[in-house]
Amino acid sequence: MIRLNARSVAWRGVNGEVVGLSIEDSEYFTTNETATELWPLLAEGTTEDNLAARIVDRYGIDTVTASTDVRAFLGTLADRGLLEM
Repeated sequence: MIRLNARSVAWRGVNGEVVGLSIEDSEYFTTNETATELWPLLAEGTTEDNLAARIVDRYGIDTVTASTDVRAFLGTLADRGLLEM
């Protein structure tokens, strides 16, 4: 199960995007459309496969591309310490 690390990130949905704060770094960030689509799933706890399936369903891309994109996104979040895995 993958989920956002509530001790490391604070966030809110604002006007159709996510605005977050990396608590450790005190850095604000926003998400693009795809990441905004996936963010609530990460807040609840999900799997990489569920995230990829959401992208396939939402944007109609192939599963391989969706999985590659999800891995890259999760890698970025993990590098910033924003995930519990």
